[in-house]
This record gives sequence, structure tokens and C-alpha cells, in this order.
Amino acid sequence: MKKIMELLQNMKAKNEKKDNKGFSLVELIIVIAIMAILVGIVGTQVIPYINKSKEAKDEQILNSYSTAAVSAYSMLADQLTTESGTITVKVYTANGGGANADSDEAKLAGKIKELVGSGYSEAKSKMTSKTGKEATEIQIDINLTNHTVETQAIDTTLNHIKADI
Repeated sequence: MKKIMELLQNMKAKNEKKDNKGFSLVELIIVIAIMAILVGIVGTQVIPYINKSKEAKDEQILNSYSTAAVSAYSMLADQLTTESGTITVKVYTANGGGANADSDEAKLAGKIKELVGSGYSEAKSKMTSKTGKEATEIQIDINLTNHTVETQAIDTTLNHIKADI
């Protein structure tokens, strides 16, 4: 009996000498659960702001195309043959959507591309519609009668991504 008591005292002394410098499994699980809850709450609050910023970027790109279209029209007004109605320019289609390279649409498309630069063609490809398809074309309608410009980003299925800028 004496030996058992000595053994128990030795075990107790060894346990007291141990430094518990780590975290227990339960503590780690609790911390991970708290972090998961916080990420869930913060994530749902941040996602709408991310979507708003993407939409604002898309609108800024289309505004740049509209501004470039107005500038291109004013620069080339003396060279254009159309005097009334609407000129529809598809910026990234061959010849600007016109039948030949000398058409008003082709001249305007070339000037618009020159004014917006190559960075915007890359940005255009990142614009996505609600169907998830990328924009493949920027269409600009210049109404010479009402003096308005309407810019649209269009995807492969001709769905409008953004319009009426």
C-alpha cells in the first residue's frame, strides 16, 4: 500500500511539473466556430458592395465609350455623309458594323477605338451580363436628329448588359 501511495505522489508531482503551453482541442474548435460565424456574417454584408462596385465600373467604361463617340463624331463631322437619323456603330465588329471600310460607321468605330485605347477593350471583355456571358461588342447609337448617344454592351446572345448611358 505504501508503494502505491508513493507512486501516486510521484505521478502527482510529475503532473504538477508539466507546463501546459498549448491549446486544447476544445479551445481550438471554439475559436474556429467563432471565426466561421464572423466570416458568414461579414461575407453576406460585403457581397452587395462588391456587386455595386462592378456595376459602377461597367457604367464608367460605357461612359468612356459615349464620351469617345461624341468626340469622334465632332472630329469627323465634316467627313461623314449621314446628316440625319441614327448612326449605329458596333465598335469591335469589322468595319464598325458598316458595309465597307469607308462607311461612316467604320470611320467612327476606328476613331472611337483610338480614343478609348486598348485597355478598354480588355475591360469590355470583363463585363458580364446577368446570364453570365461576357460582353463581346459595344454598340453606340448616335441619334443625329435628337442629338443623343446611347451606348450598350452586348454579349454573344445579343443580351444587353448595360444600356442607355
